[in-house]
Amino acid sequence: MKRKKKKSGTVKIVLLSVLALLLFGVGFGYAYVSNLLNSTEKEVISEKEDDLGIGVGIEIEDEDGKKVDTSKDIYYYEGVKGVTNIALFGIDAESGIAGRSDVIMIVTVDENSKKVKLTSIVRDTYVSIPGRKMDKITHAYAYGGAQLALKTLNANFNLDIKDFMSVNFTSLPKIIDMIGGVSVKITNAEAGEIPGMTGAGTFTLNGEQALAYSRIRKIDSDFERSRRQRTVMQAIISKMMKRPVTSYPTLMKNLLPLVKTNMNSTDMLSLATKVVTTGISTIEQNRFPQDNYAAGKMISGTYFFVFEREQTLKNIGEWIYLDKKSE
Repeated sequence: MKRKKKKSGTVKIVLLSVLALLLFGVGFGYAYVSNLLNSTEKEVISEKEDDLGIGVGIEIEDEDGKKVDTSKDIYYYEGVKGVTNIALFGIDAESGIAGRSDVIMIVTVDENSKKVKLTSIVRDTYVSIPGRKMDKITHAYAYGGAQLALKTLNANFNLDIKDFMSVNFTSLPKIIDMIGGVSVKITNAEAGEIPGMTGAGTFTLNGEQALAYSRIRKIDSDFERSRRQRTVMQAIISKMMKRPVTSYPTLMKNLLPLVKTNMNSTDMLSLATKVVTTGISTIEQNRFPQDNYAAGKMISGTYFFVFEREQTLKNIGEWIYLDKKSE
């Protein structure tokens, strides 16, 4: 099946930047970095697997409203060691207001294959939100915060994620301004959507301009919007790589308070140290549901991304836990 449209969000830039800073920070000393990590905003969630949707069957319906048999599901994480997952949520809402998770990603630290895997979940995916109904997966965070978002993710895709990090969409300008802006090539059409821009060219965009650029949608398509978001992410990474390592403590001090997580400093440092000491250097990306097994459909007047469940669960399970990538 062919996919109608594609959406994601630029807040993953912030989340990935934090992870990168965390790895660099390991070299600055445990006590110092641990103190910085304590500046993140902590959100306490249940540690019980049932509350997080791990190994728990839920009632799922297909697009025609018929119940789906989940009794024969395979849980690929069973018996697998050396694979750690963290959910990343990018929240599109004003500060202090519960919002949808415009970005849903899974960071997998795979010690067995010596890789870090970045898995994106399409925000419009048609799933069962525990305690509510079939809906878009992006709404779970708005309904019940990180715990319900994790439970929805685990229960629908048969995963075992217990930890999360989230960043509000409004934080992006702060990140970009901290590093002195990002260089981006824009078209005439894009310039008309960006404050202070009058024509095409390559410009150093400030935080507000980069946010506007990455949110442009009406002039073309969601595919182009996604391309613009990747452009900003690459520009940030490129800018950060040119900065001296000695500047990272200051960046961490400014970035980490923008992050909400259930992880304590010991957990985060342990994970970062694991990546460094295991010799993990490869980063691979994937996205689910995949185009061959999903399609955009209108259900009761609302657009959803509906996927073939059996094949999708097999592909995502093998990718995250067994390092097998489907075509």
